[in-house]
Order: sequence, then structure tokens, then C-alpha cells
Amino acid sequence: MYLARNNILIVLLLLVSLIIFGCLQLPAKTCTQDKECASWQTCNTKSGKCVAAPGYCAADADCTDPKKGCSVTTHKCEYKGGYCIDNYDCKDWQSCDNSTEKCTPLLGRCEDDSICERWENCDIARHRCVAKADFCSDDYDCSSWQSCDKDSHLCFASAGYCMEDAECARWQTCNPTTHMCAPKTGFCNNDFNCDAKFACSENHKCILRPEYCLNDSYCLSWQMCDQQTLLCKAKRGYCKDTTDCGSWQICNPVSHTCKNKEGMCGADSDCPPWQKCAVTSYGVYECIKREGMCSSDADCPATKRCDLVPGDIALYTCVDKNQLCQGDWDCPSSSCNLETRRCR
Repeated sequence: MYLARNNILIVLLLLVSLIIFGCLQLPAKTCTQDKECASWQTCNTKSGKCVAAPGYCAADADCTDPKKGCSVTTHKCEYKGGYCIDNYDCKDWQSCDNSTEKCTPLLGRCEDDSICERWENCDIARHRCVAKADFCSDDYDCSSWQSCDKDSHLCFASAGYCMEDAECARWQTCNPTTHMCAPKTGFCNNDFNCDAKFACSENHKCILRPEYCLNDSYCLSWQMCDQQTLLCKAKRGYCKDTTDCGSWQICNPVSHTCKNKEGMCGADSDCPPWQKCAVTSYGVYECIKREGMCSSDADCPATKRCDLVPGDIALYTCVDKNQLCQGDWDCPSSSCNLETRRCR
């Protein structure tokens, strides 16, 4: 049932097409007067049928010029497609060639590839020759980063751009997104292509800046490489500057070791035997005199003196001035008065 319906539809379409294109003539309509016929017809009273009026046609056979056919719309003999008597018979992209009475493409227009250059195709929608894919007529047929070669009609990379690695330096690669030469991994164009700890060398490689390190061999003998910061820092017991020392110390620039500031200490061992290390009211560590000890007679009462004789049991303590003596050897830090036999 479905196939039969389709066959009937196809037959009807064929009949309509034949009627439209003048290939099938329907029987002439009977009449007795003109008003019973179509506007382009007249009534033939002898045959009693409607026929084409003078200047009109019913089919191509009614046209005497073989270049013309009967228009199913106007029922007038008009030039068949491609033929013309003037430009009005042609399309807007054509002109009438009077010698052949045929419509031909205007200058710069086309109807097929035969009129175009080898690197062009005819754009049937616009009837203009346009560059084939991968070819160009000017820069506008290329990408924004390309220019058109007028001789080969091929697009090439403009100055500063690239299409492949071969157009870049050996230490560069052509970036497929920006189409610009960029440093390969591990190489650089300037310092901005390197990590902050590195600088770009003359051979376009990122190298460590002088103050940074990869291991201890990059550092001085009194330094070691901090693997977190990649900076050389003082080993334990050494210093780079005073900030590496205690508040009571300074960094010796030659030995790079911390030394106590004058009069300051970090422990009792930093002080003379008659002093101890203590925090003062100013919050600093200083050597102060031990209670009951002295460093000079000024630290003792008027009747006593400070024993400064090495090895004495009373060393750095105040002793009586007038002690009995047989000679100067009995009077540490003074002399023996031989008349009174007492230490001065």
C-alpha cells in the first residue's frame, strides 16, 4: 500500500514537471468567444478552441527562433537560458556577448573553475574566483600571524612568527598556539624565563645566581647549603654577620665566629675569675664582680688591699694591709716595711 502511494505521487510530479517545462501540451480548451480563454489566448471561432494570441505562445514549437523558448509564466518567446539579445536577458553577474548572443561572466566573475587561476576555485554562490584551501590571493586569506606570497600564493609566517621548529633557533621551539618561537624546556630567552633563583646565561641556559646553591660544594668552607631556600648559610658555630650571633656577641669577619662584645658575656666562663655573667637591668648579659671579690684596691676598704698575686689562696679577695712580713714576698701587691715588719 505504501509503495503504491509513492508510485502515484512520483507520476503526478512528473506530469506537473512536463506541463511546466512545456514538454506536454494539454488539450486546447473549447470556446465561443475570447473571454472564455486565458488572458494570453484568443478564441479560434473555426475550431472552437482557445489558441495563443498573436505575440504569445503555448509551447516552444510556437517560437520561430531556435534560441528562444516559450515561458510558462509570460507565455512569450524568450531567450533560452544562456542566450541573450542584451544584458537584460542575463543575470547580474553576466553580460550579453553580441557576437555569440550568449551570456558570459562579467570581468572578475565566473561560472566554473575554468576561468579561475590554478590556485583558485569558482565560488558558485558569489560567482567569483577565490583561493583554494591552503592558498591565498592576499594577506586576508591567511591567518593573522601569516602573510601571502604573491608568487606562490601560499601563506608563510610573518616576521616574528613561525610555522615549525626549523624556523626557530636551536634552543627554541615553535609554540603551536602563539606561533612564536619560545625557549625549549631548560632554556631561556632572558631572566623572566627562569626561576627567581636562576639567571639566563649567554648560551640561553638557566644557571644559579651567585648567592644560591644546590649543595654544600657551592658554598664557602664555613657555610652549608639550605635545601629549602637554596641559600648558603653559616654552619653551626659560625656566622655570616652579627645577626647569626647572640645579642652579646659580634661576628668576626675573618674567622666567621661569634665573639663576645667588650664587657659582655654568654656564660660565667666568658668572665674573669673574680666576675660572673649576669643579666643587667638593661636586659643584656655583662660580667659583673662576684660578691666578696675584687679586681683592684679600689674595690676594698681603706684598711685592706686586693690580693692579685697568682696562686694565692686569697686571690681576688681583700686582705689586711698591715699584716706581718719578713720581706716583700710576704706582701702580695705591696711591699714590706722592714722597720715595722708590716706590709704597706
